[in-house]
Amino acid sequence: MNNTVTILCSGFGLGFYVPGLLMERKFTALGIQAEIEVFESLMPDSKKKRTDDNRKAYQQSFAVALTSQKIPSDIRSSLDPAAVERLFRQWKQEQRQHFIVLSGHWVHVMDRYREIAGMPVYADLLYIDADLSPSWKNLRKLNPGYAEGYREVSMYDPAAREILYSIDAEPAEPLPAAARNGRLVVHGGGWGIGTFREKFDALESAGYELDIAAYSVQEIGQAVRGRRYYMNDPQWRTWQRDSNGKYTFPPFAEVTGTGAGSFPPSRNYQDGMYGVIRQASAVISKPGGGALIDSLASGTPLVLLDPFGPHEKINSDLWVELGYGIRYGDWAGSGYDYDELRKLSDNLRSARGQYPDYTSSYAELLSAAEGRR
Repeated sequence: MNNTVTILCSGFGLGFYVPGLLMERKFTALGIQAEIEVFESLMPDSKKKRTDDNRKAYQQSFAVALTSQKIPSDIRSSLDPAAVERLFRQWKQEQRQHFIVLSGHWVHVMDRYREIAGMPVYADLLYIDADLSPSWKNLRKLNPGYAEGYREVSMYDPAAREILYSIDAEPAEPLPAAARNGRLVVHGGGWGIGTFREKFDALESAGYELDIAAYSVQEIGQAVRGRRYYMNDPQWRTWQRDSNGKYTFPPFAEVTGTGAGSFPPSRNYQDGMYGVIRQASAVISKPGGGALIDSLASGTPLVLLDPFGPHEKINSDLWVELGYGIRYGDWAGSGYDYDELRKLSDNLRSARGQYPDYTSSYAELLSAAEGRR
């Protein structure tokens, strides 16, 4: 049988894509073969274009983005049957048995594969957020018993105020507050949504210099002293493979209003926005699952903006309760006190190594299972 671990990601947000890449690399370092699939690669071009159109609409209006979560949908209508069948043929030929599922959309595909595989199929349903994100909630509406036959794994237990698993982003120790650059990273997650653009002036008036995630060159105005903009290549998409057939971290660069310039490939996660985050004193963003992973790995506290839906509200509550983040309104009420950020940073550094790495734990279970066969 094939011991390759197949990691099923989604391009809807980088929080359902980047963790898959981090796990793939950790598995490789542990001597375990791992491969990634991205859900959008199973969609026809017309559906991919609709995804791009939605991204632009959500960037322009946070209200539209929030409303979209309330509209019931069945993602199966977006699948290209021929692409699904090609993937099944590959998996059956290679005898793929071990899967990690990061998006509820993939469970529709996994259910069918289990029926035709002709061998046992083992899959973890890995919940990146502290509560079910929209893909899982839509799945639950269509199939309340969707988890039957799978292993559900939560990274967080908000009721117990606990982190159950982490995802390693790098081996280096987080920088202490005194060694950081004093700057603030301001972003809207992989899709550039939320209220982050409204905060620039207030943060700069409080004396902070900003590292801002831009999502188009048009967002970059005239030069402002102390302000820097960074951007992922706007032509890059999560469902695109490189010349070696591999999925990659987004090409990334510092940009100015004079033009986007070139975007060199990001060979490692540190080559992208994460490399900027790990040097900053805090990140100002909505509380997405990817933001939590970055915060814990880098030791960089979160100043939490309005959440994108109920699941992110629970993410926000958890980070505040653990002492790893502060709500933007509370921090503004303190006069944007730097000491508040330092305390949160110290809390995160103290927690370093406290939470088991999910990939390492999975590898141990896989090895134990193989030993019993």
